[in-house]
Amino acid sequence: MKPYCIIGQNYSINNDIVKQYCTDKINYTQKIFPDGERYIRILDTDKISEKDVVLINTLYPRQNDSFIETLFLIDALRKTPVKRLITIIPYLAYSRQDKQFLPGEPISAEIIIKSIRLAGADQLIVIDIHNPESLKSFNGCAINVLVSDILVKKALEYVDNPIIIAPDKGALGRVKYAAEKHSLEYDYLIKSRDRNTGEVSMSPKELKVHNRDVVIVDDIISTGGTIALAVKQIKKQGAREVIVAATHGLMIGNALEKIKNAGVEKIILGNTLGIKHNDNIIEYVEVLDKAFKLLN
Repeated sequence: MKPYCIIGQNYSINNDIVKQYCTDKINYTQKIFPDGERYIRILDTDKISEKDVVLINTLYPRQNDSFIETLFLIDALRKTPVKRLITIIPYLAYSRQDKQFLPGEPISAEIIIKSIRLAGADQLIVIDIHNPESLKSFNGCAINVLVSDILVKKALEYVDNPIIIAPDKGALGRVKYAAEKHSLEYDYLIKSRDRNTGEVSMSPKELKVHNRDVVIVDDIISTGGTIALAVKQIKKQGAREVIVAATHGLMIGNALEKIKNAGVEKIILGNTLGIKHNDNIIEYVEVLDKAFKLLN
């Protein structure tokens, strides 16, 4: 039997996915008290008592509010009680603070993940978390879903036999995964600095991009500086068409303008956030169904 589904207010889900993977969609009501505190109540609890339930909510934008809402929903579902509670978080906020960079810092990613477990989630599924090692702190069944293959598949509608490029070595895993799925060459960029001028340049470690199409793949586009520099440098080295594909397109401030000005032809983004950017150069791809397929 398919699980029941409940969807947080921060996320919009395709109705076709709900029909395909969910027995029914469960509604809830919430309000904000005058002092700013939040109230949540799940409706039709008799439907889901002792049933499997999937909770889907993304943690961007309004990260803190969405996090609290998610914890409240988990606790309310656990007390219904449901039989098994799977939480799908398309974008896990605070995931980039995955270690102590300086003394006195928290490991924010661990706090978020542990809290979801302690609230009562039996299983956690995230989409392309910044560092999959963070999921060990869930202390249970936690799965990271790579979707770079889906993003590259869409990019292949615009380019021919491209090289798949990671903007740095840290992103090489998701690039390798996508490239091998589609039998494509892949590489990552290395940075160098001119000792005289101080100018920073980036170039592929091994492959040549001259007269080749390129797809740059990363997990998150935040302020866009790294991606814009990567596009500019690859174009400078003679690449033809350059597509950017990222799972989570935050696009903060003038990030989109930076990337467009660098010369990108198309930006492919996963549908993982509670917002969408309206621009002809951006195309969104549905990635949630890959997470649902893990439930079968």
